Amino acid sequence: MSDAFGFMFGFYGLLLGLAVAEVVSGFSRAYDERHSRRIGVVAPLFGTLLLVDLITFWMNAWAYRDLADVKYITALAVALVALLYYFAATQVFPKATENDTLDRHIMEHRQEVVFCVLISNLITQVPNTISAVTTPWPPADIGLWAGLNMIYYILLVVAALAKTKKVVGTAVGIAIVYVTGATALFA
Repeated sequence: MSDAFGFMFGFYGLLLGLAVAEVVSGFSRAYDERHSRRIGVVAPLFGTLLLVDLITFWMNAWAYRDLADVKYITALAVALVALLYYFAATQVFPKATENDTLDRHIMEHRQEVVFCVLISNLITQVPNTISAVTTPWPPADIGLWAGLNMIYYILLVVAALAKTKKVVGTAVGIAIVYVTGATALFA
């Protein structure tokens, strides 16, 4: 592990940790208010998706442990990814001062959450894209990498654009299982 990685991972870990803390705080508020505000299904699914994806991001950062030096563009990308996740985490659960049910709140804010998750995931794919071009990957590897990512992105887009809670919840639930399974197999 390089000093550059330790420096960058400390920064990244702190920001991702804040996002995790925000999601867990949302779950805690939802539990505390369960008698006065219906918890529902969709908001907890979105919270779980963020936690699963954040853990995946944290694990994927390990691939960069031999990072030779820290460049400004790298630090900016790391900050942008983590801050987008933090913003998404703040949008999943309503604030204590809001009267919405959890599901009504997330149905109104899910597009912002999905947009942040999509942009974060796309930013983290830039190094792989550069690597696939500069050191040609076998076509099967490119197909697997692109296919795995596209399935996830399609599930997220369905969650953002679907009109019913049932379809949104199903897409997010499948995405949770998919990310967990793909990470367990390929990380």
